Amino acid sequence: MASEYMDPIDHRSGSVGNNMRLEGCRVAIIIADGYHEHEFWFPYYRFREEGAEVIVAGPRVGVVYGEGRHGKDGLRAEITHTVEQIADMNLDVVYLPGGIFCPLELRAHRPTLELVRRAVEDNVIVAAICHAQWILVSAGVVEGRRITCPGDMADDVRNAGGIFVDEKCVRDGNIITAVYFGYLPEQFRVLIPAMLGD
Repeated sequence: MASEYMDPIDHRSGSVGNNMRLEGCRVAIIIADGYHEHEFWFPYYRFREEGAEVIVAGPRVGVVYGEGRHGKDGLRAEITHTVEQIADMNLDVVYLPGGIFCPLELRAHRPTLELVRRAVEDNVIVAAICHAQWILVSAGVVEGRRITCPGDMADDVRNAGGIFVDEKCVRDGNIITAVYFGYLPEQFRVLIPAMLGD
């Protein structure tokens, strides 16, 4: 049975005190059913801790479930905006969690691919982790770019013209990729400074 996790999605909050380094930043996290829980919830709360506005978007508004034990029976999350609804928003970051079913759906979702493609072209930071790099491949944005990912999809990156790099986290301009949830701390040590202009 899926967890009835209560998501305070409509509230903005940051860290206690005046250390909200990302206040004024807007982040879109794109998910679908079967998202990887660690790769969604850690970034979701980490961005909010730093004061960013976080929008959860996907193909459809409503409740989706994380990967869990069997693919789509994990933690409940609420998508509040469609990808089309955020297409014209001024975003600072597009964040793509992994999983299996989630990125498989999103890599076949044309509005998501268009959003990612335009974000890369407009120099918006696009961060992906684990198998979310499939979305980057299908959006056609990895050619000539240094990309890390799980080893089982390294050929996908190479075949799309990307440069596979066997490292925990890699930044190539405005594209930041990490291998899997165990390297979220490494990714955020790169991602937050990038958001601050470093």
